[in-house]
Amino acid sequence: MRAARAIVCGFVCASALGVAGCGGAGGAGSLPYICPQTAAGVVSSGALISPANGATGVSPSVGQITFTVGSPDLQGTAPGTVVTLTPASGGAVLRQPDSVITTNGVSSSVIPQLQSGTTYAVTVSATPALPGGCAGSVSASLGSFTTQ
Repeated sequence: MRAARAIVCGFVCASALGVAGCGGAGGAGSLPYICPQTAAGVVSSGALISPANGATGVSPSVGQITFTVGSPDLQGTAPGTVVTLTPASGGAVLRQPDSVITTNGVSSSVIPQLQSGTTYAVTVSATPALPGGCAGSVSASLGSFTTQ
């Protein structure tokens, strides 16, 4: 009877927590790491290099941006690294996933053809792994520029 209770307890514990094992049912074991409901959000420093922050008259066909960031997770090494260009006018947001390449501390990303006469705010974000296999989030606002 005791063995049956331990099996049921183990099944209920694993089902409730969504994990394969749990401790405390009379045996030696450790409780699983439970990820927080909301991933820890970290805001990093960063800056546009080219085009420069506040630049105007940028060609809509610039094709690439370069920047620096304060977190290694934003240098293209973390899964889900995304460069986002958001038009100030509220138009279509452009997202370039997994496009960041970093050499000697300077990162770059290819970007698509842009709209003329539009101011774009640029951010980079990523979802690096945290302890226990949980996903975190880190982002940096890089600045803005305006196309010709």
